[in-house]
Amino acid sequence: MTMAHHGAPQWETDILGLFVQRDRHEKAFTNMVESYNGLVQKLTFYVDQNKHLESSAQNSKDQHDKMARQVSVLREQGSPMNQKRSAELEAQVASLKDERAELYKTQGTNAQRLLDLNDILRVKDANLAQGKEDIRRLTESNTFLARKNQEMTEVVNEKNVTIQVIQDELTTLQLEMSKLDERQRDLERENAQLLQRWLKKMNEEADKMNAGNAFLENEQQEQSALSPSVQSPPSTRSLRSMGPESPTQSNWRGASSIFSIIPQISSKKFTAHDAEVNTVSLSTGGSMAATGSNDKKIRIWDIKTGSLKSTLTGCLQSVMCVSFNATDELLLGASNDNAARLWHLGTGRPRHTLTGHIGKVFSARFNPDSSKVVSGSHDRTIKVWDLQKGYCIRTMFTFASVNDVCLLDFDGSTIASGHLDNNLRFWDARSGNCVKEVTGIHMGQITSVCPSTDGSQILTNSRDNTLRILDVRTYETVSVLHAEGYKTGTNWSKACFSPDGQYVVSGSADGTLYYWSTREGVVEKTVKEQSSPIVGVSWVNSTVVSAEKDKTVVIWGTTARRPTIYEK
Repeated sequence: MTMAHHGAPQWETDILGLFVQRDRHEKAFTNMVESYNGLVQKLTFYVDQNKHLESSAQNSKDQHDKMARQVSVLREQGSPMNQKRSAELEAQVASLKDERAELYKTQGTNAQRLLDLNDILRVKDANLAQGKEDIRRLTESNTFLARKNQEMTEVVNEKNVTIQVIQDELTTLQLEMSKLDERQRDLERENAQLLQRWLKKMNEEADKMNAGNAFLENEQQEQSALSPSVQSPPSTRSLRSMGPESPTQSNWRGASSIFSIIPQISSKKFTAHDAEVNTVSLSTGGSMAATGSNDKKIRIWDIKTGSLKSTLTGCLQSVMCVSFNATDELLLGASNDNAARLWHLGTGRPRHTLTGHIGKVFSARFNPDSSKVVSGSHDRTIKVWDLQKGYCIRTMFTFASVNDVCLLDFDGSTIASGHLDNNLRFWDARSGNCVKEVTGIHMGQITSVCPSTDGSQILTNSRDNTLRILDVRTYETVSVLHAEGYKTGTNWSKACFSPDGQYVVSGSADGTLYYWSTREGVVEKTVKEQSSPIVGVSWVNSTVVSAEKDKTVVIWGTTARRPTIYEK
């Protein structure tokens, strides 16, 4: 941008130039007006002079007539003196005739000049009218430019405020970057240590399993030798040899003891809300489903009957994510009002309102023991909330808007997040550091992340109309899932694993449900009971629930069950 007048902005120079040009146009007719006034004065002078000459000519004519009569009288008298007097009078008459001729000539000249001046006057009048029109037009232009100048001044002030906000944010980001740069070296060393510890732990687990298998084989051989006809089921003994397991740990992701089978029928179909539905989730036990909507409400539904159990209120904007805790006593809702809320399902009353984000909260999840909540927001942060203390205990800056978060282990120490910049990131909740950033897996923003039941794999859904399964230990892609006709409908569309991890289900923009086999990576089945984009699916035990944007929720069930894993 060029600068002028001691560093003044270009737009000020342009406006000053317009004002100078306006003054030049307004004063363009000054000389013309002055000339016109001079011509009017001359015309007045010549008119007066012409009247004076006409009066003089009339006087000369009257005097000539008088003298002619005198000459006639003198001629009649005929005296020498009279003749002399007559000759003088005749000479005087001739002189007066010449003077009168000259006066007539002067009068003609003045008349011609008067006509010329009238023509000039008409031209000047026309120029004056045009000048007045130009002055009016320039005045309107000046008014418009003044208003425009005021608007531009207001825009400049707004931009200055925006620039200041951006500069403050840039300063903050630079501080964060410098802090992260300092952490990166420690992170690389810690990553290497974590990998070694993980490998060591896996080796120890393998050694324990080998020892357990050897013990089991010895015990079976001894029992066969004692009573060959009576044998304990291997699967039951294997289960006991692994020792007791915490009930919360066994069901925190809704783990099922049966093989998953793709639902065959639509058992229930109902309109869930008065406005567009954004999310759906089954309870851990599979007996309830929760839906969130643009009507700012969360509704709880009975899976067996499809009837409404309760309605939870308190959100000020659209509800984007709902989640049950491991015991199905609490429900978590994330909202566009920059907050996440916690309700007790027994009473239907809110217990916590988690405020601190400055952008829409698109996802929120419980940790397994329901002591903490992890939330992801479009303000490019992930926050960890302590529910006992009721406030945020850690904030992680993600550099991109967060569309979904999930927990990968029982203690909730590892968090995965899907982002607007198409990347998948893994976080250590204890230190707040980014453990791994996986780039290049998708060509569109990631709309959901879902862990497998054992936490060894993670499923991502993307706006590039593909799903990917990644190995959490190596961060490598295990399978890419896609299908002709499949299209991710919204930026918050959720996909999920089956309880046994053998299938993946996701909804398309045309209302079709797609089921993929995780082993072969091919479509196993497609079903359609809905017509608008499916925003979310949830699969617990043998029940799948799907919600479409246009308010409808469908509960899918099976007609038969496979044997339990322990009877295989």
